[in-house]
Amino acid sequence: MIPNLLRPSLLVAALILATPGLAESPQPSQAMLVLDASGSMWGQIQGKPKIEIAREAVDTMLAGWPGGQLGLMAYGHRRKGDCKDIELLQPVGDFDAAAIRGQVGKLQPRGMTPISDAVRQAAEQLKFTEQKATVILVSDGEETCSADPCALGAELEKLGVDFTAHVVGFDIEEGSRAQAQLQCLARNTGGQYVAARDAGELGEALGRVAEAKPAPGPAAKGADEWIPGFGLEAETSDTLDGEAEGGTTVHEFTVDQTARDCQAICNADADCKAWHYEPTGSYFIDYPRCHTKGGTFSVRLVAQDAEWVAGVKPGVKLVREEAAE
Repeated sequence: MIPNLLRPSLLVAALILATPGLAESPQPSQAMLVLDASGSMWGQIQGKPKIEIAREAVDTMLAGWPGGQLGLMAYGHRRKGDCKDIELLQPVGDFDAAAIRGQVGKLQPRGMTPISDAVRQAAEQLKFTEQKATVILVSDGEETCSADPCALGAELEKLGVDFTAHVVGFDIEEGSRAQAQLQCLARNTGGQYVAARDAGELGEALGRVAEAKPAPGPAAKGADEWIPGFGLEAETSDTLDGEAEGGTTVHEFTVDQTARDCQAICNADADCKAWHYEPTGSYFIDYPRCHTKGGTFSVRLVAQDAEWVAGVKPGVKLVREEAAE
């Protein structure tokens, strides 16, 4: 079963190695809207082309934009069969709803779906290795250009100062490869994945991710060594030294290995500070996995299925607070 990453019972956790000061105040927010304008966007929902629905949904998002700089990128709108058909339509800068609206209105879906390259280019435009950066991706299908959005998410999360990709899956079939790819991209960057099936849901989804805010400031509490039903996700916006150090190591388990084995791996590794166990069947994987966490970056504790287990290594302090709904 695929966990619902939007369940309200989210917690925020930060691993504290010593007592350094908190990171400096974040820079003004910057975001890039990346729109799928591949050929499939001419598909219809209740007699209306999806590209027209997307234009209206973007209008709604722009009307309620919460502030900060916003740019626009699109792919698949100029040439058929070209995985390089990615274009920056509006550079990131002062918010200009009219300019973005005008560019979206001119999009004519034609080609491929180079999700990974488009998100990478968006991240680079946002200078994600130097400052906080957010990508909002709208896609109605899977990657069609021999790349892996899931792996890309992990790469950008590792290299970025504070990179997040929020993903809106528009008219995506439940349980499909496309859904798994898009969910993983969001998950690996600490972002939200929101499914949208029609015009109303697409507008709501775009508004939801546009308004996504960091979790509230945490209050110190004791660490939990065994937390059933939860997993941990990187959240670098709350770094304690201004830079995310360390990271996640994934251990591919055999089917007979358990959460206790995962905990033992972390306890035996001096660099490991926390861990979570992902059971067989999660995200279509037919074996379990153990994720060990090191460094000074924060992690989000996310409610999952009952067989998942997370934990914090003895002696490591934990900062945790429930996120606002």
